[in-house]
Amino acid sequence: MRYYKKVMNISKDLDFKVKDIDKEIYELNKLLSEKEEFQLDREYQKEILEKERKFLEDLKTVNEVFDKRTLMTLFSLLAGKHLTEYIGIVNSGKEAVVFKARKGKFYRAVKVYRVSTCDFKTMSKYIQGDPRFHLRKSSRRQIIHAWVEKEFRNLRRASEIINAPKARLRRENVLIMDFVGYRGIPAPKLKEFQDLDWERYYKIIRDSMKKLYEEGELVHGDLSEYNILVKDNEPVFIDFSQSVITQHPLAHPLLIRDCINICNFFRRKKVNCNYKELYKYITGNDINPVDEAMIKQL
Repeated sequence: MRYYKKVMNISKDLDFKVKDIDKEIYELNKLLSEKEEFQLDREYQKEILEKERKFLEDLKTVNEVFDKRTLMTLFSLLAGKHLTEYIGIVNSGKEAVVFKARKGKFYRAVKVYRVSTCDFKTMSKYIQGDPRFHLRKSSRRQIIHAWVEKEFRNLRRASEIINAPKARLRRENVLIMDFVGYRGIPAPKLKEFQDLDWERYYKIIRDSMKKLYEEGELVHGDLSEYNILVKDNEPVFIDFSQSVITQHPLAHPLLIRDCINICNFFRRKKVNCNYKELYKYITGNDINPVDEAMIKQL
């Protein structure tokens, strides 16, 4: 009996020692892991700080000024690894700037709306009639956020039906989408070409407008030779910020305006087309004179 108790005591002591050793090993591994993580975190922070410095220097170089919140949003896209780097500006206008950026080996277009110079009255008019959005306040930033969300959704819908860039991410007044071009070089606009098969291009654009209307239930709203790019010998529709769903009160006036713009351009290219016939081809109906009269108010 004494021998049995002695053996049991020795066994318990061994168990405690084994547990103590296991605990020490666990604590040591944890400490090493924390050190490694701390070192990796420091290296990542250095990388992020360097990206921030380069990003701010690049903005100064191109003379672009954004408010602090927009700068933080742009930088957060780098820190969150949504983008690898900003490369340069593709287009700069009164209301928005489009950057070229990279995400790994892929190029992206980053559209940044300027909070201080956007036309908020026009934006509100296009948003308020859209049942997908409900603006409870009239703050500038909320209007812009809704505007970016609207373009994001429009692009997502359009890119599934016609040739248009796919929207990837939106954050506040910033929208990331696929870059349309060749190895980082932007695709040219339709207006820049002198010699194309204009009959063929008109038919493709006409059919794309019809598909967008019937299948996507969308009207581009700002379609012209300036918002159509050419890549791989095919037209690509861009800039869906003013696009509205077909149930919107301004949908048909906007579609009439799109038809007028497209036909004006192609008639200069000796293509026989008429905006009223184009409208009927797309919708199946004749133009309502009331809708046509509303174009002047757009």
